[in-house]
Amino acid sequence: MTTQLSTDKIKNLYEQDFYLWLEITINQLKQRNLVKLDWHNLIEELEDLGREQKHKVESYLRQLLKHLLLYQYWESQKLYSAEER
Repeated sequence: MTTQLSTDKIKNLYEQDFYLWLEITINQLKQRNLVKLDWHNLIEELEDLGREQKHKVESYLRQLLKHLLLYQYWESQKLYSAEER
């Protein structure tokens, strides 16, 4: 049913109903129906997904470094306080 849509209608779906566009695109990929695939928007979505994942990793690494620096600071403060006694 949904695979009978023309290429232009599938491209318009991307703007109007992203979830339906996604379902149709996934179905087309599963069926290896590459002729009517909305290549432009599919590539754009994959690039966005890659950037998003890279950003998440960078963010997690930044957060980890902050925590490690804080931990190092706290440990040095404990040593400093113990030496003063």
